[in-house]
Amino acid sequence: MPRVIVADDAETIHDVRVWSRRLQQILSMLAPQPGGKNKPRKLVRGLRRIRKILGRPRNLDVMTQLVQEKIDAAGNPVVRDAWDQLRAHLLGRRARAIERSREKLRDFDLVNFADRARALIDGAGEAQDNSLAKSVDSALAEWRAAIATAKAEPETEEVHALRIAGKRLRYRIELLAELGDGPAKLWVKSLKILQDQLGSWHDRQVLLETCAKFLSQKDFLAAHPGLARVLLVEMEREQRRANATVDGLVKHAEKTSRAFGETAITIPEGDIAGAAGDKQ
Repeated sequence: MPRVIVADDAETIHDVRVWSRRLQQILSMLAPQPGGKNKPRKLVRGLRRIRKILGRPRNLDVMTQLVQEKIDAAGNPVVRDAWDQLRAHLLGRRARAIERSREKLRDFDLVNFADRARALIDGAGEAQDNSLAKSVDSALAEWRAAIATAKAEPETEEVHALRIAGKRLRYRIELLAELGDGPAKLWVKSLKILQDQLGSWHDRQVLLETCAKFLSQKDFLAAHPGLARVLLVEMEREQRRANATVDGLVKHAEKTSRAFGETAITIPEGDIAGAAGDKQ
């Protein structure tokens, strides 16, 4: 994470956010403490804060990349210019977002956080095995419920919920894979393929929202009617593509779920704390 403070490359920001989400799942599984003082909860709040701080720069990185793809693919110079105007706007927003994020991250005591997380993980023992199994079972049930909901109501919100449920399941199963569970390794691979597709769909939904905000700037339509018209046409095309992929995404999720079958979650012999430590 210190690299984020001194550098602003997109890959580092992405890696920190992925790391924080995975560590959050590990802490939640390894040390559930219902009632009373909850050390994992405090650490989880810290991880969520990191992701929130870096969320805007990350979204702007993804949007800039998608817009660049549009520019590269545009054969019409008018269309290319419209996307280029949006790209310049996004780069300006990103520079400001990076500065704000750095200011907030400077207050984060990373050494203290790492020490507390390590102590918590090292304190996990065999008693946590059932918690891990229950955690994966629970995530699997929630994911399957999200599939059913998305199939019944294939709207943006429901498909997004399916994507988030899949993330939780994947990160938890990854811990099983680290412990040497063979089926878990196959599950991780299958879930990654599905999640990549859902992630691409989500990114394009955010791109549509970004375009809408860009066009809604004060007096923008009056000052740039031609550019606005071009982007509106492009947005309509993008929306049609996104809508057309939803049915296929849900069917892919159903197929993946069936492939998992009703296999019970088992905890292979191994050091859970050690596997968790490898993810830090």
